[in-house]
Amino acid sequence: MSYVARELSQRNKILFGLGSFLIPILIWCAVSYLPFIWHPQVQIADSGSVSYLQVGSRIDKDIFFSAAQSAVDQGLAPPQGILVNPIYLPAPHEVAIALVTAFTTEPAQANAPWFHESLWHSIKLVFTAFFISSLIGIPLGISCGFSNKISQLTEPFVEFFRYLPAPAFGALAVAILGINDAPKVAIIVIGTLFQQILIIANTTRLVDRSLIEAGFTLGTNKLKSLFHVVIPAALPEIYRNLRV
Repeated sequence: MSYVARELSQRNKILFGLGSFLIPILIWCAVSYLPFIWHPQVQIADSGSVSYLQVGSRIDKDIFFSAAQSAVDQGLAPPQGILVNPIYLPAPHEVAIALVTAFTTEPAQANAPWFHESLWHSIKLVFTAFFISSLIGIPLGISCGFSNKISQLTEPFVEFFRYLPAPAFGALAVAILGINDAPKVAIIVIGTLFQQILIIANTTRLVDRSLIEAGFTLGTNKLKSLFHVVIPAALPEIYRNLRV
């Protein structure tokens, strides 16, 4: 019996799926809470006799221990501190507290949105832009995959244009569309549309040719073959393409 890529039981699928999230979190916890793994800085709790150290600041361990040793050698009060990670790698509990605080803290300005309102606004922007991109990309991608003429007319330009980074159009989008939401939508469309066209075109080409030939044998024409054979056969893979 072959053990290569053997199907997992439903129980094992759930366990390994949970493990895919749990293992990174455990590594994060280990790095955050076990100083001997990686705590390269010291957060100052008491500056002692070292005037240039400020309470609450963070400095590299080597600098802190050098300053502490120098103070001890001179018979002065050494600084005190705790080992910490850099500020860009907070511990899990700090992230949880910050998340709760973000949802429960009122905006600093009276007319500013709450955190959940800003989050929902961003989600709507992303999905609106992706919907517009899909509205253009899916029909055009299917057309390119089904028709060699449309493919040759479209794909060379799309293949060239997709290598241009979408953020590079930021200044141009703001200059043309203003400073509100329109430039954000435009950049997301630029970043997803051309990729969609190419990958959906390739997916359409992979439809089993025997299905298309069977359709012609049963009396379909090219247009009916597209709508009744090619698109239904390609839709599951197109859905996976959109997820990617």
